[in-house]
Amino acid sequence: MTSEQIQVSVITVCRNAEKVIRDTVRSVVTQTYSNIEYIIIDGASADNTLSAIKEAQSDSQSVRHINVVSEPDEGIYDAMNKGIKLAHGDYIYFLNAGDTLYDRYVVQNAVKHIVNTKADVIYGDICYIHPDGRKEIRKYGQSCAKKIYYLTGDCINHQAMFTRKTCYENELFDTAYKICADREWMMRICKKGSSFAAADMMVCNYSLDENSASIRNKAQSDKEAKMCIIRHFRMGYPVYWMFSFMRSNRILQNVLHTVYRMLYIRKNEE
Repeated sequence: MTSEQIQVSVITVCRNAEKVIRDTVRSVVTQTYSNIEYIIIDGASADNTLSAIKEAQSDSQSVRHINVVSEPDEGIYDAMNKGIKLAHGDYIYFLNAGDTLYDRYVVQNAVKHIVNTKADVIYGDICYIHPDGRKEIRKYGQSCAKKIYYLTGDCINHQAMFTRKTCYENELFDTAYKICADREWMMRICKKGSSFAAADMMVCNYSLDENSASIRNKAQSDKEAKMCIIRHFRMGYPVYWMFSFMRSNRILQNVLHTVYRMLYIRKNEE
């Protein structure tokens, strides 16, 4: 399959996102790659989200297949599953409302890596945008797709990943997880032998929202992360426990944070 034959389904889920959805949509519809299907799943917004989406759609330069669905859902992962069921593309990419593709060439570059590697999942780097406007590059290397990486308590951000649609067909997100369903899904397909390939490319601008569920409800997030390890990598639980203990100790937490930043964080040179 050549680059031009690969269709990419970009899925955005949102609810009451009128303040941020325009930039998200525009970053997709102005991509240089033309074989994109764009699916927007709106959770029956009560604000002007739909009007903002329609306004941003008018800026489309190459994306001709845009499907907007607005109806109640049972949370973000239920909405993501709806998007998967509607997708026709060979690969699926999730871009949350408020986040944006890094530049106009992201999908074009991702497809090149897909053709070259033939991997089930290709993933790149993301740009963290802090609430104060500060930007940092989050690097994801090949080691981030290994079992040990999950045991450290981390996982690849789903906005960094382009995934073959067949990986989702029998493996939807488990909506019993309210915060870590994407983490659990990654572990599940990793166990089943799906191939991952790190791509040396920037994928998205990721908004570090202090009101995100994983930050607001850290106890639930930690509980679900632990459930994921026990469910999929039970024999590695002592390693996960060790890292959890380090995070609970102020001194060890600082050491761990320093090592993490040395390995994975780079200054944004822009």
